[in-house]
Amino acid sequence: MNRRILIVGGHTGGHLYPAESLARELIVGGVGTPVLLDHQRPLEQRVFNDEGMEKVLAPWHAKGRFAFVSSLPAAIKFLRQQKISAVVGFGAFPSVIAGLAAKCLRIPLYLHEQNRVMGLANRILAPLAEKVFLSSPLVSPSRNLRSKSAILGCPIRPEFQPCEAPDTPLRCLILGGSQGAEEVNHRILAAADFLKPELKQNLKVVHMASEPNTQQVRKAWSDKGFSARVEPYLPEMFKEMSQSHLVISRAGASTLAELTAVGRGGIFLPYQNHADQHQLHNARFLEEWGAGIVLDSGTTAEHFAEILEKALLNGLWREYSSRAGELGRPRAATAISETIRIHLDAREGRSFSDRPGEPALLRNEVEA
Repeated sequence: MNRRILIVGGHTGGHLYPAESLARELIVGGVGTPVLLDHQRPLEQRVFNDEGMEKVLAPWHAKGRFAFVSSLPAAIKFLRQQKISAVVGFGAFPSVIAGLAAKCLRIPLYLHEQNRVMGLANRILAPLAEKVFLSSPLVSPSRNLRSKSAILGCPIRPEFQPCEAPDTPLRCLILGGSQGAEEVNHRILAAADFLKPELKQNLKVVHMASEPNTQQVRKAWSDKGFSARVEPYLPEMFKEMSQSHLVISRAGASTLAELTAVGRGGIFLPYQNHADQHQLHNARFLEEWGAGIVLDSGTTAEHFAEILEKALLNGLWREYSSRAGELGRPRAATAISETIRIHLDAREGRSFSDRPGEPALLRNEVEA
């Protein structure tokens, strides 16, 4: 099948890593060739390098609120030249122009929203989309959006699968995130001063602290007498999560999708400087489900330490893990890919009988 499926979104890992995970499934499922709209940002150089994936440079460079006026004709010409069969948008401004161009050419448009609060780009494009895929239930969705959306999860790498936590020793994974990492470092290190000696002696800490804070954080843990491994980057995130009992992190959608897929709960410190507070809403959903607890900026270091002790010493981490696993959708990418295939097959007049096998996975995911 010669379908070319354009994938477009922002320039951050929150957009690009889910997009890459979906692209792999589009190839595996024979849906088509995934094509990344490349804006030559640093992170874009690290994704879509697998066999069967393509990158194409965006032919428009206009910026500003009304950039689409000058960019739309170029985008329409681009979609025609590239023979694009469908567009999948992951949010952010670059997807708006491609999405509008797709609508002008009557090319199917699909959207994915990673967070519980829909971003501006997806809000603009949602009325034009064939289907809107959601990671989790939206906060206050419209009636029209409910009619065309499906909660299938956030696409993640295939290695993130459910697994049992190790017996001993107790292990805590700390992920600062790309925004406000210094605040996370400061708060957890301040709480460490109030932890009971028995936890201090038995706890293993793995802390991802981005440069240039790595050395400072490593020294701080050492000075406090903790066994801690501090790294600027953790290349095997599944391994780190699966060997941990509790995770302390921000509340980005991809991180939470990976956590719930593995079956690990956490203590969440959502980044609260976003206008829409989407990380806070993401974290609250897990808290309401019993998969962790959310700490606001006013939580004292002493109270933070008490929460850590209850989670680790009293075994509350087991309940968090169990409830997190109930939310996990490790095969989200497959379900989304299969949905796109069914839609495109129907548009092209193909039926299920044209392909061997029954789309049981999709049916099971939707019914869940």
